[in-house]
Formats: sequence, structure tokens, C-alpha cells
Amino acid sequence: MEARRSPLDSLKPLAGRALEIALGRLLALDPETAARLAALEGKRIELALESPPIAMSVTVRDGKPRIGPPEQQSEADLGLRANLAGLFAQLPLPRARNAPAPKLRINGDAELARTLQGLARDFDPDWEQPFVDALGPILAGFLI
Repeated sequence: MEARRSPLDSLKPLAGRALEIALGRLLALDPETAARLAALEGKRIELALESPPIAMSVTVRDGKPRIGPPEQQSEADLGLRANLAGLFAQLPLPRARNAPAPKLRINGDAELARTLQGLARDFDPDWEQPFVDALGPILAGFLI
């Protein structure tokens, strides 16, 4: 049985590229984490969100995350299936008391999962830098 096609399917490559650009800019705010990303070179991580239902493959090539469609032909190095709360629970963010219970299922390379968790935990971007780049250090200093 053929999978049903959505009118939005043609936008998925564009959305993947936009996500790559956003991740690249975010990583540029923390050069230390960007350098540590090299340890994931060639590793493939399959991410499947339950709601909204989104699946993607993330691979690090040339030190940068690359987003693409999931690959059913071969097993990923690490598979993550989560709801949004489960995904965000891995990030060092404050949590609301009434937030939905996080759900995260992991299969594959446990060491790779620990490496990813460490990258997320230690991510420390310089949030001021984009303002300095856009406005200069003096004007940005007034706003920050």
C-alpha cells in the first residue's frame, strides 16, 4: 500500500534546509560545541516526533548538521522517538510545573546518545553576539 502524499511534502526539503541554516547559526554562537560536533562526523541519527508527526535524518558532514528524510533501508546509528516535551526535556531549559510528561525512546548506540546529551547540556551560546554583529558593540550594549 502506497503512503498517502500530503500537499506539504514538496516543502519538506525546504524546511530541512531552513533547519540546517538555523542550526548552523545557533552553533556559531557556541564555537566550543560546534567543535565538539566533529565527534559525530558520519553518524546518522533518525528523529521521529509523535506530535506533530515529523521524521528526519540528521547526519554530521564536514562538521555541520545535515537534515534529510528518514532512511528505512539501513539502520541509523541512533534512533530517537519522542514527543516535543521529551525532546525539549533533554535541553537545559526551565520547565513549567504543568508541562506534559516527557516521552523519549532511544535505540542504538548508547555512547552516541550520551555524547548528544552532553552536547545539549553543555551548549552555552553567546546570545549577545548577534546584537553586537548587527548593531555594533556600543548600541548593542545599551540593549543588552
